[in-house]
Amino acid sequence: MTPMSPPYRPALRRPVRVAAWSLFCPAGIGEAGLDGGQPGKVPAFKARAWVKDRKSLKLMGRSVQLGVAAVRAALDGVAGWDDVAPSRRGIFVGASPQLGDPDDLSYALKAASPTGTFDLQKFAEDGIDLIHPLWLVRGLSNNVVGFASAFHDLQGVNSNYCDGRLSGWNALTEGYAAVAEGRADIVVAGGADAFVGADELLGVPCGEAAAFVVFQPADADASGIELGACPDLSGVEGALGYLGAAAAPVAWVRQFADGAAQDI
Repeated sequence: MTPMSPPYRPALRRPVRVAAWSLFCPAGIGEAGLDGGQPGKVPAFKARAWVKDRKSLKLMGRSVQLGVAAVRAALDGVAGWDDVAPSRRGIFVGASPQLGDPDDLSYALKAASPTGTFDLQKFAEDGIDLIHPLWLVRGLSNNVVGFASAFHDLQGVNSNYCDGRLSGWNALTEGYAAVAEGRADIVVAGGADAFVGADELLGVPCGEAAAFVVFQPADADASGIELGACPDLSGVEGALGYLGAAAAPVAWVRQFADGAAQDI
């Protein structure tokens, strides 16, 4: 008996093109982020410039702000993207569980450690009421998917990956496949993470970043692009610091943009 191919993974049947990309990293925003850089924050990033709803901003940690901004920046680069039916718009995101602003927990932990040693009883009596009420909400790993889908009416195929540094690459490959297989006509795929301040905990220099790619079907007579293998992350993280789920999308965008520039 001949084994059948899984129904959820049909043969790729149409070429895919990159309609736009976005990049927020310690080297800069957009084209400024394609070269050089050092570990740290994204320079000149102001979340309010990208997210006008202040109520939503209060529910976003730093990585979510970066991710939502990068999704918007990528879509802004595609003229007429909103002509695509909402049910045919997809989004795939790589992320990590976030602890939110350190101050959300620091006051509680300090109150629970009057002698320098954490005391669970003191935490229950004096610390727990000092925890920011939005701490848990800000830390949800699927916040980028949730906010971006709502803001841009992305009702089609979607997924959130939360498995470390591979998350961003999973998002890119699955987003690419969704367009190639005809499950969506436009897909935003990438990753976002913020590890600034975690240098001592992780033992390496850390940074923050978000990068997204907009995939669409290429013309019938075009060959389209191939993702290839996951880029070597040592180079980009050596320059920009540990970027978590954003590392592969940042590396791929830098690699793709450099290749596209050479083709012009």
